[in-house]
Amino acid sequence: MRDSGVLLQIAHAGMVNAGLDVNAIYTRLGYNVDRLTQKDLRTPHRLQAFFWEIVEAVTGDPDIGLHLCPHLPIFRGEVIEYLFFSSPTFRDGCNRALKYLRLVSDALNVRLIEAGENSRFVLVGAAQQAPQLRHTEICVVYEAIRFANSVTEDKYRPLRVRLRCTQRSELAEYENVFGCPVEFEAEQNEIYIDPALLDYRSPRWDPDLLRLHEELAEKRLSSIERQDLIERIRTVFSRKLELEQCDLEDVARELSVPARRLRFELARAGTSFSQLLSDFRFALARKLLRSTSEPIEHIVYLTGFSEPSTFYRAFKRWSGMTPVQYREQKRAGAQPASAAADPIGGMTAALRKS
Repeated sequence: MRDSGVLLQIAHAGMVNAGLDVNAIYTRLGYNVDRLTQKDLRTPHRLQAFFWEIVEAVTGDPDIGLHLCPHLPIFRGEVIEYLFFSSPTFRDGCNRALKYLRLVSDALNVRLIEAGENSRFVLVGAAQQAPQLRHTEICVVYEAIRFANSVTEDKYRPLRVRLRCTQRSELAEYENVFGCPVEFEAEQNEIYIDPALLDYRSPRWDPDLLRLHEELAEKRLSSIERQDLIERIRTVFSRKLELEQCDLEDVARELSVPARRLRFELARAGTSFSQLLSDFRFALARKLLRSTSEPIEHIVYLTGFSEPSTFYRAFKRWSGMTPVQYREQKRAGAQPASAAADPIGGMTAALRKS
């Protein structure tokens, strides 16, 4: 599961605005802050617990999520925001936006429950249980409130908030941040609302723009789904590459996807099965050469080659040097100029310096 890079950008801006030592935080994380400007950045959700663990350690603040909230910029969800503006009512905007919530996060589930005076939004995060994720949930609830207020031209006000986490700071701090009564240790995060707000009519409603915004949302969602497919293919590579022949038909069967469909989706993503396999082999070879003392004869088979000569020719074509030269250069502490981005270990690469 992955989150939109926008969430990390919001957290970064909040830390800067709050005057935190962001350099110390990113050094501890091993994260290259330049990645924040990367287009279409998506980060592994399971690394959020590690992120908050480091932020807690650097700041010494066990309720840092709450204390960051007033410093966070308003979430600008681009197409999500456009869907609200171009929908006739706030209710319609909610229902449309929730269809495309994956554009924000794979791990976040939000439901609108209409129940009279108990009407509310329910926000549920990933199943991962880690105490540090309280900060994510607090910040997401806060941002949801501010976002809703923004798209309704300051008409939105929460009646009360219920949080899954325990209370760590004074109750008055929570209620000042959220602008309403706050309860703790609930089964799920909930934001109670005035049901009349659901009928709020957007002054920017435009059916033509709405159609365009939905088409854009569908296009972006399809792009994310294709990237997910690529990650699944790489996962299959990591399991099967050294064990047996790994061709498109093998991987398609593993993924329960027709081979023709798999080929089509990869073409739409601007790549091909052979390119993905080549990139994966190159990345794996580099990783084994620089990080292990594995004999090159073993690396040949670990990367799915049947003959050393084939591996040597391929590596020279990829990098412009032989495997021996690459290993010696890495041991000497030099960075090969031709080294490409490493897709191996994709779940952790988002928090590593490139």
